[in-house]
Amino acid sequence: MIKRTDPHAPGPRRKLSADRLITETLALVDEQGIAAASMRTVARRLDVQVMTLYRYVDNREDLFDAVVDHIVDELDDDPDIESAAAAGQWRPYLTSLAWGVRRYALTHPHAFPLVATRPPQAPWINPPLRSLRWIEQMLQTLAGDGFSDEHVLYTYRCFNSFLLGYLLLETSAMVIADPKPGDGSFQAGDDGGPGDPVDSTDPVPGSLSPTRTEGQREDIADCDTSEDLIAVDPERYPLIHRLREGLTEDHFEEEFRGGLELLLDRIEEQLQQHPS
Repeated sequence: MIKRTDPHAPGPRRKLSADRLITETLALVDEQGIAAASMRTVARRLDVQVMTLYRYVDNREDLFDAVVDHIVDELDDDPDIESAAAAGQWRPYLTSLAWGVRRYALTHPHAFPLVATRPPQAPWINPPLRSLRWIEQMLQTLAGDGFSDEHVLYTYRCFNSFLLGYLLLETSAMVIADPKPGDGSFQAGDDGGPGDPVDSTDPVPGSLSPTRTEGQREDIADCDTSEDLIAVDPERYPLIHRLREGLTEDHFEEEFRGGLELLLDRIEEQLQQHPS
């Protein structure tokens, strides 16, 4: 639980606030990856003692929950969502909401795994739209435009599943292209409790990492053609060889738009087949 006030902080340390703690932690994750944000590293960034942070949060898990809330609340800055909600038409609303979620995911690709995997406030909440306030607005908009309860629940589940799967794919590609020391199999080693002295960024033995080695990145950068990037035996893998140019291309925005339209078409079809 974030503690928004700190009446007992002495002198200049009153300048540290819960909001500043959250925003600086997010900035650190954006710059270095999730695992780099140990309590000790955050304290150094804020130029305070580690124990000072515990006036605002109980532990690092508590801090990460607040970071997730902060990221999702960036939707507040999207006027298209609010105007679509006010209009009360479900399809423009879901369209603007989906693009809003994508914007915050692409703004914070190294932090997006927190949004996708942090335990939510309630076990039935589905990421990435995990704020109770935003979920309520979505459900109210759908119900207000004539959705039955069954259609509301169907849309809620399908919409979140589409966003989560697609945006994990897109942000993972961004992380691979721009790896940080705190991504993937790297961890800070700090469990977030007071007095924990561990603060390393060593890789975790046996775990997976989304990053490529420096040599792999150099090899990819040196490739001039799809033939160089996908070098396979054309007799053994004829389709991969034939489609190699397309396989090396990224069309994330185009595919997101197309996938979203297909999803909304499917929701509309359900409404027409089973009217409330």
